[in-house]
Amino acid sequence: MNIIFTLASLLITNLTVLASTKNTSILIDSNDNNSYNILVQQAENLAQERINQEFANNPEITEITITILGERRSQIVPVIRSTVSRAEWQNNPKIDDFTRYFADAKLLLKFDDNSDISDNQPQVPNSSPQVPAPPRPSPDSQPTIPQPQKKSPRQRPSSSPIFPTDEDDPKIIDD
Repeated sequence: MNIIFTLASLLITNLTVLASTKNTSILIDSNDNNSYNILVQQAENLAQERINQEFANNPEITEITITILGERRSQIVPVIRSTVSRAEWQNNPKIDDFTRYFADAKLLLKFDDNSDISDNQPQVPNSSPQVPAPPRPSPDSQPTIPQPQKKSPRQRPSSSPIFPTDEDDPKIIDD
């Protein structure tokens, strides 16, 4: 009986090993790109090609995560990350349905805001609002340190409770 349980355990372990997830990172040199949208399009195309290739060549892969990194002016940042299972990809091989777009990549890679905007490119909202920096203090000014304010403690009237007496109530007649 123990032999059957041991064999079943080994079989389950081997099947679990066959089903696997693959994580891949790919670097794109974007120094020649003048447009962030072109870089994102290249990243999407590369991710789609790699997903198709991995699922076709490796039947044991059940899910894949691909991170496309952009390199520009000595900065390397993630541009997109796609995570998709084999079943999802077979049902719908549209890369943008399984992709996270890193909005800060444009800023970190120092792309100009006047980049071309493609109609078929999904627009990524700016995740960080533009807040103006506070004005610099003049060299002669001293930093202001908040001072604690003195609060006067609330004084409660200290009087003993008043109980009604028959003197206070005109309806009560004293005999």
